[in-house]
Amino acid sequence: MQFSPKKISALAQCYKLFIGVLCTLFLATANAITLEEVIETALQVDPSVTASKHVQLGTVETVTIARSRLLPQVALQGSSSQLTQTTSQDLVTGVSSSKSFTGPSVNHQFSIRQALIRPKELSAIRHAELQSQYIDLKYKNDVSDLKIKVANAWIELLGAQQIAKAYETLLPFMAATVSQERSKYEQGDSTKDVFLEVEAQYVNVKATYIQAVETLSAKQGSFEKLTTVPAINLVNNKLDLVPTSFIHEDEKHIVWEQVRINSLDLQMTQLQEIMQIERIKNAEADHKPSLDAFMALNLAKNDATSTQGYHYKNKQIGIQYLIPIYAGGSISAAVRQAISLSEASKYESEAINLKIQIEFDNNWSQFVSAQYRLKAYYELLKSMEAQLKATARQFELGMKTISDLATAELSYAKRLNDLILTAQDYQKIKYKLRIKL
Repeated sequence: MQFSPKKISALAQCYKLFIGVLCTLFLATANAITLEEVIETALQVDPSVTASKHVQLGTVETVTIARSRLLPQVALQGSSSQLTQTTSQDLVTGVSSSKSFTGPSVNHQFSIRQALIRPKELSAIRHAELQSQYIDLKYKNDVSDLKIKVANAWIELLGAQQIAKAYETLLPFMAATVSQERSKYEQGDSTKDVFLEVEAQYVNVKATYIQAVETLSAKQGSFEKLTTVPAINLVNNKLDLVPTSFIHEDEKHIVWEQVRINSLDLQMTQLQEIMQIERIKNAEADHKPSLDAFMALNLAKNDATSTQGYHYKNKQIGIQYLIPIYAGGSISAAVRQAISLSEASKYESEAINLKIQIEFDNNWSQFVSAQYRLKAYYELLKSMEAQLKATARQFELGMKTISDLATAELSYAKRLNDLILTAQDYQKIKYKLRIKL
């Protein structure tokens, strides 16, 4: 049985499987969407980033709280009660006398206190400002992590779509080959082993296609959960498979400088070191004296048993000082503790810096390798594409069989699969390194 190009086309239509974003029923209504738009949507709905944003807003108030301790403290307090008193007195004559008093007792006080010298509060403000900066960096780092996650999900989804499409296109050619070999075997023009081999290849391709569809379904689910953007919106988007200009080894130090300067992790560790130094100053401030200015106005009536019937007003203005002398050794212990934590932060900073360098070296190695592999697989695909066109032309002229065409289609699909997987790796690392080519 011979298969014409028209029959191949008809078989291809029969084997169209409308799954996920490949469903042609939605192609007309699907809207193209950019990665930047998807990231923006994800930032609005991601719970981790939202939580980090609220922590950032809350930390801003820490600075206000710390500063408030150096601003005037104004207070109004008072009490009003019913005072009952009985006073007894023993006289030298051996008798006693007593008198009783019942009446209101009122006391109101208005006070203003202004800090003049407060070393600990000044240190607390600096520490709060550093903490606020640290939380800002933490929020930016969480945003950056989410962007990378979304970009990876985007890249993986586009690649999965194209891989599934490649094997879907291959299926009708493999099915036609099986049908032809079965017919030839039944007519005695072929052997059983050849027929079984062709059938096995078809089953293998079909299994590969099913695997590709399942992978696509999983990538669709992950993408939608992460971004809340329907995966159908990406049907018109394609993963770029064309190699761009190369970055060479001598440019590594330039990229590393960009990574090092823009690394939020490094900035956070450096800020953590400064915060620990400020904690030492904060602990040492407990040894230092403090000075406040205060003013008080007191209005009272019968506020004690000895002032029955009195109405009076007290005004106070002056300064109050505090000189720490001994607190049981707690202050010195707090200073030693802060110094130890400061030393620990220095070593943690070194460890994170080393980790980032190692991670960069690994990423750079993978990136360089990926760009060379991408170029090689692209050239292999172009070569196979030329062979496929030649085979298809020879098939139309009757010089090649459907089996020859299916073999060429299979080779093309495999090379396209390799190219897509390599392009995924390349795009992921490129985005992570923030390389613009």
